[in-house]
Amino acid sequence: MQTPYQPVIKTQKEYFYNPGYPLRAYEFGTAPYMGQFEVPGLSVFHHDYMPYFYCCKFADFRCQLFYWRRPSSACQEYQPPATGQASGAGTFYTIDNDKFIFNEPGVFNFLYIPQTIRTPEVRIQIRMERYPNRKVDFGLLGRYIPQSDLVQPTNATVITGIALEATGTDRVHVVTRKDTRRFRYRTDILVGNILRYFDTIRLQRFRGVLIYVNNVIRGQPEIYVVLEEAQIGVKIRESYALDIDRLSMYQESMGMLDIQLSVPPQYGVRPDGDKTREQQYRLLYNLPRVSGLMRPFPEQTSGALNLGLTLNDVNSASYRQQIINNFQVLGSGESTAQINTAGVLNQEMPSDNMFTTSTEEDKQFDVFPEANSRANPVFKTAPIYETGPFRFVPQTGADILQILNTCRDLQNNQPTNLQPYQAITSLQYGIQHCPDDPAQILNDCGDNIPCLFDYTLMNSKILAQEEEDEWNTFLVERTDAIRQCRLIINELHLNKVCSDNSCGAINIEYPEYMMKTPALASGYLQGDVARFDCYQSHWIKGDHEYKCGIVVDYNRPNSYRYEWNKGEQPWCRSRVKENYFKWIAIVFGFVGCLIAIVLVFVLFWCIKQRRLQEQRQYGTYQNKGFTNDMGTASRRAPSIRDDLSEAPRTATMPARGTPATLEPQRLSPASSATDLRSRGAPPSIPGGGNLLGLNTSV
Repeated sequence: MQTPYQPVIKTQKEYFYNPGYPLRAYEFGTAPYMGQFEVPGLSVFHHDYMPYFYCCKFADFRCQLFYWRRPSSACQEYQPPATGQASGAGTFYTIDNDKFIFNEPGVFNFLYIPQTIRTPEVRIQIRMERYPNRKVDFGLLGRYIPQSDLVQPTNATVITGIALEATGTDRVHVVTRKDTRRFRYRTDILVGNILRYFDTIRLQRFRGVLIYVNNVIRGQPEIYVVLEEAQIGVKIRESYALDIDRLSMYQESMGMLDIQLSVPPQYGVRPDGDKTREQQYRLLYNLPRVSGLMRPFPEQTSGALNLGLTLNDVNSASYRQQIINNFQVLGSGESTAQINTAGVLNQEMPSDNMFTTSTEEDKQFDVFPEANSRANPVFKTAPIYETGPFRFVPQTGADILQILNTCRDLQNNQPTNLQPYQAITSLQYGIQHCPDDPAQILNDCGDNIPCLFDYTLMNSKILAQEEEDEWNTFLVERTDAIRQCRLIINELHLNKVCSDNSCGAINIEYPEYMMKTPALASGYLQGDVARFDCYQSHWIKGDHEYKCGIVVDYNRPNSYRYEWNKGEQPWCRSRVKENYFKWIAIVFGFVGCLIAIVLVFVLFWCIKQRRLQEQRQYGTYQNKGFTNDMGTASRRAPSIRDDLSEAPRTATMPARGTPATLEPQRLSPASSATDLRSRGAPPSIPGGGNLLGLNTSV
């Protein structure tokens, strides 16, 4: 969902289609369909190229506004459909959580939705046939077994065909081919009674119907049919889409279909199967009544979501006859199956058989030989196997458990000293009813009811294991599809609303030479991790890994959202430029280290010079304590009467500050006798010349 709209984003060539590619691709372009990459030219030009070039490429600024205004919803507005499945020997998981095993040959209404003002009429029917006993050795034909005994049916029924149509669409039939004819094509696809092939064109659109064939496995065993206006999708697989070429013990496939059905919310069905207030909503919004084998009890409460399938749900008498009376098409199946009068219980169901009838415009193609593949049964049996002791008898869970225990006892504890008739009877019972290894069935399947049922009646370990895997896989996928249902409190009532757990698009710029991985996986749901990488010629920079997670407000438990983790913009840098920057960084780092060393040296040298300068200034200091700072307008000679302490004194501090030099020198009126004699009388003292001893040479 990270749509970059950049024509240089890399598409991984080893994959068929990369969802991160900027262009829009056609339907079923990614997993699990694996179709080749194709782009509708006019559509992509109008919706992708023009907005990008006008709003981003030709603009003088970056494209944040373009990505902000025009991101995809990234499935945040997606509402999951209600899904159901029918597989194996009549194992059903309905769209309203009902789980049961139902076996009955005939044609049944798989899903029927009447037409309303907003929705078209939808009709889907399936054909169920008795699966043949594969223990019959075809090599005995002509010597020990006649032609009529080659196909001996069992009491397990499988789906061999499906027919679907809606208002204004073509009728589509998908049927499995007959035995010994499933080497090249395992299924036949008829649209409008014309056989269609999908060898080269895997995706074909007809009137109101889209059909895609995933031919990764040879023989078109996996088919997707979408009713476009009705928005209903059907996934059809033949023999679980097994690769028969890898199974050396099989020459062709098994000839059985399994079907997955999805119904959108517009029909009033919920993905979790909840039917609370459904009647009220149906009347309020004029919603149709959805019914069929995929919703056998629309008026009753839905089944428990977390409860599994039990032995009591295997052909239970509590619902078996009700399903037959409501949904089986009259005239199909064995003659003793349907006993109700037409129009009593199934009055809201269509009564025509879509496999044997045609529309008015398609009747002209009934003359083609492929019309027999849809009208006639796949496993055609002799009339003797429809009556008497060979008629169909549904096997309940208790019957299956009894068969396994009895056959296991015959296998492990073989009786001895029996009468001849008893030995023959035991041998015949084991041949007719027991699988090859009943003890192994209990060990392999455990408590998985579909596996036990299919393994016992079909005597095929591969089919039983595939049914077990398919059942468990569908449970997990269905749980993941409905796990985003949450409670939203409205003003009038408390209603359960489903919204998708999507983080949306990652709002980042998408530079050149960048690609997104993984290519064939979802990159927007909870727990998904989107990783960005560059070409081999470039290095990835920034935060290149984003994970979608839930953000919960613990003060409001019912309020939460899904967000990507915070990170920086990822971008790509050329390896050449990266190496250039590395060398530049090394050179500048080395030069920077030298400059740092020089700066440290200069710093210490400056500190040393400053200290020396301070010492010189301290050595020529004038001592103010020995200096007469009194203002003297005119100098006069000191008299005897004056205080000698006020006489002007000067002293020079020595260069070296020692205690001897720092002591003030003694003051004397003159430094020598000559100076004393040269002095005259002070002019300020009258009669200074008559002083005693003034002019003496003492």
